[in-house]
Amino acid sequence: MESRRVIACTVHTASEADTVRFGVGLGECIERGTCVSLVGPLGAGKTVLVGGLCRGLGINEAVVSPTFILLESFQGRLPVVHVDLYRLEHERELEELGVFDYVRDGAVLLAEWGDRSPRLHDMADVEIRIEGDGNERSITVHAVPELADAFAEIA
Repeated sequence: MESRRVIACTVHTASEADTVRFGVGLGECIERGTCVSLVGPLGAGKTVLVGGLCRGLGINEAVVSPTFILLESFQGRLPVVHVDLYRLEHERELEELGVFDYVRDGAVLLAEWGDRSPRLHDMADVEIRIEGDGNERSITVHAVPELADAFAEIA
């Protein structure tokens, strides 16, 4: 399947705070029903960026990776579902958790390790690839054209 996403921007962050600030800007642009797939190695900063995305979506709670529970939901200016697919064994687990139902119902889905589910990754409106370690990161955002222009403006 050919991707419907285009490169919106690439940024380099030099600290955790920079990564959070960038995530806040992205989160402020996200619309109802947006599916975001975050991809990158362990320790690259996916959860840090999700914390910023959530803050931009109006969530003031602490955000931690739901590695062992798979799914956490929040209510900000939009309903948000945060999933971590690192320990995903079978894609049917996402159906059992109702992940696709949340998106159909208009929730924003933030999926760490989103590429571990081909179905979810292919349907994502936004793919965020994070590389780096420590505090320095390279973040590339691919998004559907409707979101790409707004994301490019915050980079």
